Amino acid sequence: MYSMLIVDDHKHLVESLAATVPWDEYRITRIHKAYNGKQALQIVMEQDIHVLITDIRMPEMSGLELIETIRQRQLDIECILLTGIADFRYAKQAIELQAVNYLLKPVRVEELLPSIRAIADRLEERRSAEAEQERIAAEERRRIGHDLHDILGFTLTSTLMNLEAAKMLLAANREEGLKRLEQSSELLRSGMLTIRQAVRTVQQGRQETELVASLRAFLADAERLAGVTIVSEFEPEAATVDPSFAKTALHAVQEGITNGIRHGGATRFLFRLQLNEGKIRLSLWNDGRPYDGGSEQGIGLAAMRERVEAWGGAVELTSTAEPSGTLLRLTLPYGA
Repeated sequence: MYSMLIVDDHKHLVESLAATVPWDEYRITRIHKAYNGKQALQIVMEQDIHVLITDIRMPEMSGLELIETIRQRQLDIECILLTGIADFRYAKQAIELQAVNYLLKPVRVEELLPSIRAIADRLEERRSAEAEQERIAAEERRRIGHDLHDILGFTLTSTLMNLEAAKMLLAANREEGLKRLEQSSELLRSGMLTIRQAVRTVQQGRQETELVASLRAFLADAERLAGVTIVSEFEPEAATVDPSFAKTALHAVQEGITNGIRHGGATRFLFRLQLNEGKIRLSLWNDGRPYDGGSEQGIGLAAMRERVEAWGGAVELTSTAEPSGTLLRLTLPYGA
């Protein structure tokens, strides 16, 4: 798991130290050997070394010079110094170079092992912390990717609809065509603003969000900019929730409207929000082509399911016969 380099100009000391200690019990599985400082530095530059045990007084390059070079090159290596001479100057330099320990020869194994155990524990903690940081970073990258998909999907779908309409209207009704072009510009500006707001939310941290007000504002913009009809109903009229919770609900509705327009050709939507029995229930019906399961694995729907299920909620997407269309249902535990 970890690697060690043992350096001493007395070869028999290197061989003895490498062979007499059960290093694998301390999660050290690779042992490298060097017999002078320059040879050790070459190994350090070529191999991934975690622990260095080095003599101080050696020809060509001392152990102190070796560690100083390692520090200058910003290599993260835990270092232990060995010496046959009790000299305060050596100890002072060892402290300045952030050596883990400074031991006098002949070194007994019971003197060395506590330092090795502490190093192994520290390396393990560092590895766990790095793994957790990578997990958090990966989660953040995935979340940002989902946010961008939702924001851009809605913005671009609505803009495309307006541009197509503008192309047809400009020839017959210039004023109406120009109005559609202006709506397209507004959509793009709104999309950019939403992205900036998302970034600002990440920078500022968690602040409570009024869910109903956010949904009302989004639905009003969607109806105006996408050129569709949206009838909405809210019970209750206000609900203050965690911002991530609100974003999950908002993006789900956004994805539902985007897919209804893009895949179903929908022009009319019915939206309802209910809060009862500790759950928020959202339903979004559209009059487009009934859902046939073909987009089950779409990126947007998959991201929606992932977000909602992360809150302990559920997503249901079905077709309806009377009236014909598609129905999206979300259930989210309130205040999860």
